[in-house]
Amino acid sequence: MKMSSWPSLGLAALLTAGFCPRADAGVFSNNFEMLVVAERAKDAPPAQAGTVSYSAIDGGYIEAGDPMAGDNAPTADRVRQVLYDSLKDQGFAASRTSPSVLLTYFWGVIRLDREQVKKIYGVKANQDARIKLVSTEQLGAEVENHILGRQRADGTNMDASSPTLLMGPTETVVQNASRPRIFVIVTAYDYQALTQHHEPTPLWRVKLSAQETSGDMDQVIPSLIAKGAPFFGKDLPEARIVTAPLSSSSGPAATPASSLQPAPESNLDGQLIANILGRQRVEFSGTNP
Repeated sequence: MKMSSWPSLGLAALLTAGFCPRADAGVFSNNFEMLVVAERAKDAPPAQAGTVSYSAIDGGYIEAGDPMAGDNAPTADRVRQVLYDSLKDQGFAASRTSPSVLLTYFWGVIRLDREQVKKIYGVKANQDARIKLVSTEQLGAEVENHILGRQRADGTNMDASSPTLLMGPTETVVQNASRPRIFVIVTAYDYQALTQHHEPTPLWRVKLSAQETSGDMDQVIPSLIAKGAPFFGKDLPEARIVTAPLSSSSGPAATPASSLQPAPESNLDGQLIANILGRQRVEFSGTNP
């Protein structure tokens, strides 16, 4: 099932404590396991061959869910530089004046939010965000249907009312979503549709994540980008686990933000872009709008 224009699916999961494979960097190794979810939008044209020109807008850092001291996020300059270098390695070319796609990107960490008010029917926005992060649209919808079906059957005894057991990939989604995860999310929009029709037409989205115990955030996030870049613009039928090395916490001098952002004289609607970034931040952080 191809990805739609990413409407709010209300994805949900019964996020109970359970066992799942650890994604930690090994004691004698700097490698960790990252999860890649890459989908093209349902009505997106075929992937463009050759060099893809782009402009990029930084959506910013997100720390969602229960707070925890000690996390060291990479600087915006560091994230931008790794993204720029990784895109260049994959045949993308930065263009402020005539890009074919506009990229938005967010990075950070999301944990379970124990203080968010639980809905009488449905799921908390925080749970929704964690499920979306680790699942394709199709698998996320299956998990949603399962949880909502249990609620409809009997709102008081969830175990007794469950019509079906989650197994295989859907169970894996629940397990992956149950642990705090460091993430990077990159979304591509049709630049012409934004400038000429003032419509946000999504082309593809890549969600990269790893368990928070994989390493320091300022090393994990650059590694997620560098190792996940080959999946930009791709369409995977299911999430894929990739082994990645921890990145150095330092890097070369950052590319100026102005060299990647659309030129001031572009026809982009500033309010439209602000609305897109605002909706994405709410969705990715799992906060109530």
